Amino acid sequence: MRTIRIKQVDAFTKSPFAGNPAGVVTAAEGLSAQEMQAIAKEMNCSETAFVLPSQEADLRLRYFTPAQEVDLCGHATIAALHALHEEGRLTGAVRAETNVGVLELEAGDDMQWMRQDTPRFRNSDLPAEELCAILGLGPDDLDPSTPIGIAYTGLWDLLVPVQGLDALRRAKPDMRLLAQHNGSRGIVSTHLFCRPTQLPQSSLHTRDFSPAAGVPEDPHTGTASGALGAYLVRAGRLAPGRHVFEQGWTVGRPGLIHVEVAPMGSSVRVGGEAVTVLTGSMALG
Repeated sequence: MRTIRIKQVDAFTKSPFAGNPAGVVTAAEGLSAQEMQAIAKEMNCSETAFVLPSQEADLRLRYFTPAQEVDLCGHATIAALHALHEEGRLTGAVRAETNVGVLELEAGDDMQWMRQDTPRFRNSDLPAEELCAILGLGPDDLDPSTPIGIAYTGLWDLLVPVQGLDALRRAKPDMRLLAQHNGSRGIVSTHLFCRPTQLPQSSLHTRDFSPAAGVPEDPHTGTASGALGAYLVRAGRLAPGRHVFEQGWTVGRPGLIHVEVAPMGSSVRVGGEAVTVLTGSMALG
């Protein structure tokens, strides 16, 4: 019987059972796409990362939700870097081939970093009232100081500013309608954010819903955090530099995402801590 070695790593935290769990297969050579999909479904994490050889870079990363392959995943990248560093295979700067191109990563003892794809932006075409109805909120729950927008750093994310933590906690999306809306526009996730935070060192508090990708609520979203940071810096709503975005409180998995944005939102890096909580073998049949 064929078996593979697999890990579960909690990303954007140094405490087990917090942050966002990701499956990681650090030696995925020989696995078919169908097998990767089956492994991701069995792990039932929001994403599982598969590490493969690359002819273009130091390694290749592929990412699967329980339902489909996605082009990029922030927390699974952080988890994969941590797992590879833990195995003594990576330290310092590394280049990884992904479905969005070759990205610059950095593996270390404490923090793992990924430079995301070049940010892109577009306007939302959904009326605010209709979007609020889908999210289970009222128009007064939106923060009028920041426009709703759509940004990309590897995946397209819908970015929705709300007034405070109460509104953020009360959001209860209609997942069917949200999946239809996002899927029809090539959007992977809807990312809600507010200025009030749980911790004094944080710049923003966020929640993320990705039903179009088979993930109703994602505890932590590195790609969406990068897109949000670039969008807010470009819009003049956030200063360039390094910020901490907090997420996961609403699902009992608190954690911190470090976001480093260049002036005008021209480039972005996302970083975080991680901890391995499970190492084992999986039978493939």
